[in-house]
Amino acid sequence: MKTKIAFGLLMGLLLLPTMLFADIVYQGKRVQEWPEEARPSFNNQSAGKPSFLLARTPVTQNKSHYAAPKGKIYSLTLLVDFSDQKAPVSVADVEEWLNKEGFNRDGCNGSVRDYYLDVSNGQLDLTNEVFGWYRAKHPKSWYESLPGYTGSDSLMKEVFAYFDPMVDFSRYDNDKNGTTEAINIVYAGPGQTWGQGLWPHSGWSNERRDGVRLTHHQMTDMPGKFSIYVFVHESGHMIFGWPDLYWYGDYCTMGNRAHDLNPVAINDFYRADQGWIPFVDVTSNDVSLETTKPGEVCYRYKNPARPDKEGLVWSYVQNKGRNQVLKGSGLLMQHYDFSIEGNTASNKLGLKIVRANHTEPSLNGDKDQWPNPGSTADAFFKSGTYPEFSDETYPAITWYSGAKTGLKITDIGTPGETLTFCIGGNCPEPESSSSTGVVSSSSSVPVVSSSSSAPKPESSSSAIEIKIEKIAFEVTLPIDNNYAYVTLDLKGDDVAKILGIKKSEIADKVKFYGIEPDGTLNSSTTGEGTGHWFDKDGKIVAWDPNGTSIVYSNVDLTTMTTKIGHMPNKVKSGDSFVVRQAVVYESKQVTFEITVTIPQKTTRISSIRSSKRGKPGNMIFNALGKPVGKRTESGELPDLPKGAYVEIAK
Repeated sequence: MKTKIAFGLLMGLLLLPTMLFADIVYQGKRVQEWPEEARPSFNNQSAGKPSFLLARTPVTQNKSHYAAPKGKIYSLTLLVDFSDQKAPVSVADVEEWLNKEGFNRDGCNGSVRDYYLDVSNGQLDLTNEVFGWYRAKHPKSWYESLPGYTGSDSLMKEVFAYFDPMVDFSRYDNDKNGTTEAINIVYAGPGQTWGQGLWPHSGWSNERRDGVRLTHHQMTDMPGKFSIYVFVHESGHMIFGWPDLYWYGDYCTMGNRAHDLNPVAINDFYRADQGWIPFVDVTSNDVSLETTKPGEVCYRYKNPARPDKEGLVWSYVQNKGRNQVLKGSGLLMQHYDFSIEGNTASNKLGLKIVRANHTEPSLNGDKDQWPNPGSTADAFFKSGTYPEFSDETYPAITWYSGAKTGLKITDIGTPGETLTFCIGGNCPEPESSSSTGVVSSSSSVPVVSSSSSAPKPESSSSAIEIKIEKIAFEVTLPIDNNYAYVTLDLKGDDVAKILGIKKSEIADKVKFYGIEPDGTLNSSTTGEGTGHWFDKDGKIVAWDPNGTSIVYSNVDLTTMTTKIGHMPNKVKSGDSFVVRQAVVYESKQVTFEITVTIPQKTTRISSIRSSKRGKPGNMIFNALGKPVGKRTESGELPDLPKGAYVEIAK
């Protein structure tokens, strides 16, 4: 469906090209949302995630509507400049812009990677590997002058062909389904004309290289000064499949371009769909007094007649941090309908803001498509101005069928560290400890003897003699600034024998701990899943790029392996650390003592062709930190596929 745009508005906007939306381009045509056959997907990572019911009934499972990757996602960035527009920054500068924690050049609030770590609560680590610069065959003006997006298609094919000998494209098929998920082309100079030439966009190709299809990609301009909005926004299209949110406002980075240097967070509805925060499901029969923190949960009320398609969602949004540019705080409500293809028409939107002040910007037609409606304090529900929502107080807010919603929210409080509100009306008085609407759970800590030979747990109610066996490991960890890890086999067969259970039973039966330097068992996990971050002394700490966290060990009890890595820019050649973790079953404990050594010298190999000769015996690791061979007696590299590697001096 083509969007109609008033001619006068269009001409005015074209005078300010850097402020316009970027596009999704499929088979040469602009679309507001990927068609079904082209939607991004991660086929082994979008499994159902729990949502929590206020009635505390058994948890329901919800499959993500959009692609939902988790963990470390490798993304490829290819740099290109032109005879009439030379590269304004170095490859190292671009690597920092995309990956460095705390990146602040030109006022940026972190790197692109920082942004997605923030909005995903640390669950998505988007790591870009950068190659370039390549000098294009034609001047930039040549590509920009071609009709539609034919110029960008021409440049895309040219860039893919040039980098093919040095890049293993299959590395960027993160879920191994035969298609890549994240390939970026960053070109020197600014975008020129909306909807033409090299204007930033997320695109589609039929290229096939290294056994995979290079379907989704995106183009971002590099004018010379750094900003992160465009790259973040286009990654949203390319990786997750999120649409452009026209007629929506500043309340999401997929909406307006509210701030280039500190883009607004992804809206809480999309975040909950990803599993980055939980859904809290509400029904018309619920009565509950709720207390919630900003961005903590997303409440969802499904249309009973179309529960899989339509609903209302709301969460506490505060104008701080990533949402600092917003003009207000409070409960922000949204109306979604997955049967509508994106935000393609003003009178029917796939996702829209339900404004507390009763206005509907979308009903004003094309004049409020962009850059209006921006944001307003009157969009938020809060005490004193708009303290409730119901069919009686908001008769214009209905399901798209015209039926009443049946939702009632009252007694909405004043925005602060938390915000309270009542679902269903007639809520009880708040107790000393208020509910957040999220089901909490706790697990008992195994009881360990207080004798000097056994570590002490964080708490215990009785003394039980524990028999402890220690397994020691040594691992060499190459220096890497992208959290690359080395996988260590934890000897699951030996562990199972010591504990007196089957290896296949370990994940279900044992209790897992980190061990503090004084021997105390710590049941909290600070890494990914069953894992921990440690400081230089082996103390368990939270992940903090600016803090004391240095080394991580993320254990997978199902495979009895652990991934060992380090915080970027926190280690140097010759460093050594000792970290300890443990599994406990009944009265038996196995302690894993892992000595992590940073080798004396590492060298990055970005081109196998130019690094053929070196010191005999040097070890070669792939970009994941896994050993893949060593140099021969004559100093030649082993037979390696295309890709990036790390060489460790012997």
